[in-house]
Amino acid sequence: MRTEKLPNPPFQSHLWPLTSALLAVFPGSCLQAAVQLDTINVTATRTARTADETLASVTVITRDEIDTSQARNVKELLSGLNGISFTSYGGYGKVTDLHLRGTDASQLLVLIDGIRIGSASLGATAWQHLPLDQIERIEVVRGPQSHLYGPDAIGGVIQIFTRQGRSGQRIDGGAGYGTHSTFDGDIGLSGGDGASHYSLRLSHLESDGFNAAEDNNPDKDGYDNTSFSGSFGHRFDNGLELSLSALYAEGSNQYDGYDASRDYEEEFVQQAINGKLQYAPTDWWELALSLGESRDLSTNFVDGGEASDFETRIPQANWQNDFLIGDTGTLTAGIDFLRDEVDGSTQYSETSRDNTGLYLQYQTEYGNGNLNLGVRHDDNQSFGGHTTGNLGVGYLVSPGLRLVGSYGTAFKAPTFNDLYYQDPWGSNGNPDLKPEESESLELGLEANPSWGSWSLRAYRTEIDNLIQWVEIAPWIWQPNNVASARIDGLEASISANLAGWQWQGYLTLLDPRDQESGNLLPGRSKQTLRIDIDRRFGVAGIGASLRARSESYNDTANQTRIPGYGLLDLRADYRLSPDWVVRAKIDNLLDKQYQTISGYNEPGRLFFLSLRYEPE
Repeated sequence: MRTEKLPNPPFQSHLWPLTSALLAVFPGSCLQAAVQLDTINVTATRTARTADETLASVTVITRDEIDTSQARNVKELLSGLNGISFTSYGGYGKVTDLHLRGTDASQLLVLIDGIRIGSASLGATAWQHLPLDQIERIEVVRGPQSHLYGPDAIGGVIQIFTRQGRSGQRIDGGAGYGTHSTFDGDIGLSGGDGASHYSLRLSHLESDGFNAAEDNNPDKDGYDNTSFSGSFGHRFDNGLELSLSALYAEGSNQYDGYDASRDYEEEFVQQAINGKLQYAPTDWWELALSLGESRDLSTNFVDGGEASDFETRIPQANWQNDFLIGDTGTLTAGIDFLRDEVDGSTQYSETSRDNTGLYLQYQTEYGNGNLNLGVRHDDNQSFGGHTTGNLGVGYLVSPGLRLVGSYGTAFKAPTFNDLYYQDPWGSNGNPDLKPEESESLELGLEANPSWGSWSLRAYRTEIDNLIQWVEIAPWIWQPNNVASARIDGLEASISANLAGWQWQGYLTLLDPRDQESGNLLPGRSKQTLRIDIDRRFGVAGIGASLRARSESYNDTANQTRIPGYGLLDLRADYRLSPDWVVRAKIDNLLDKQYQTISGYNEPGRLFFLSLRYEPE
């Protein structure tokens, strides 16, 4: 096979001018602290760590930040953050893929309250059906994480936490209406005391939508989603903690299929349930046991008749032990188990497989440095054993300035379609497939000066054994491990408060290439930019977001070009009283016509107005 050496991305030419420009725009004498170093994340290490203790590149989005953004879905909330881009087949409810650091949508692990979700047949997560009203917090961890989580965490891990209760009793809710007859409403009941907390929430989103596909059935492709979340936690007198959580979403989605004269509709269910026990037998040992299951169901109809259905269930369990060693060390040891189960109208030669993983991680501090070392071995029923590892180091160069570096390996398990799919015309899966494997190197510099924070991260990820369906005979296809990719990237971010204005900026420079052809990987842009700015004036607040990305290609041959675009969003809110707030937003103010997948329209200018009851 022909291999081709790809040029390195021009890191240096972009890096220093960007840094100088940011520091010039935000002089220290005019700025105030814009980030909190005590923001906790648990996904990066499976243990609670603050931002300045974490070596991986992490973004934590809180409920307050979700409310401030006035985003209506996860795509709108996350798009343009460092390393994140989306492709979608239209508006609300249409198939949406997230690419993290240039990797494929199936090379990302997604968790809800610690429970792995997604389709075992497709290998990806239905982002379009995850209800934003039910989300308390989102943690984005970039870079390989298979040493902690096993299969699929090549690009990273995104964990979603559902709404939680807090002290006191509280009822809140709201409703809004906007373009395309879009309605979004929710109501919640929550509360707690010193030992217990609970939360119950119901929400509903519906929209008439717009015509998703060009040159197709010129109808409106509507969407509706009704969701529920619940959580409960209690700490017993002996220190034992019990927590339960559930998220359930169901609805329907109209879409454009291959035949323009016919009507297509999907009914879906997304579900995640988790129970967890935590206990500290001694002051140096903490343990946690969790049990849960996720479910992904899609039933498709053509002209009102059922055409196909796909269902994935993933029962799973995890036992984790954290041991404190000395003054600064933490040793984490655990075992987890998951079973992928598929059912539906498509026939598979196998309908379930088990994966058991053993993981070990050590974290410590030494002088001005941090060390994180992890290793894991997975035993998978489909492809046998696989071992991954990670080494991360950090060094405090000077007060507020840290240098970080890491090396990690990861892998992605073949999907059930890849392994066991059976086509009556001769195309079949390949049970001899190997998992996709990756190696990643990363180097970063991050600072937390008095006026805010900034970060620069450069990385290279090489992925081998990429699975592609190839034609082995006329009109007969089978997947094989035939490709490899190299992804070079640079991420820059800044956060600051200038004269009362809160600024957030994110820039990603990416070179994602197929090693054999030298072509760009489909659906990935080489540059993405996002700038958020917000300010409060007493009871009123205003804000704006700029999201931009360069051109991309729809196909592996790079023959179908998708032009780049830039979008400007405006938002405002006004607190009518201590308990009531009205919010208004205009998305795509300039009514830009754009696409992320060739032939599928994205929404034009959108208006949305809402009223909420939010008692303090």
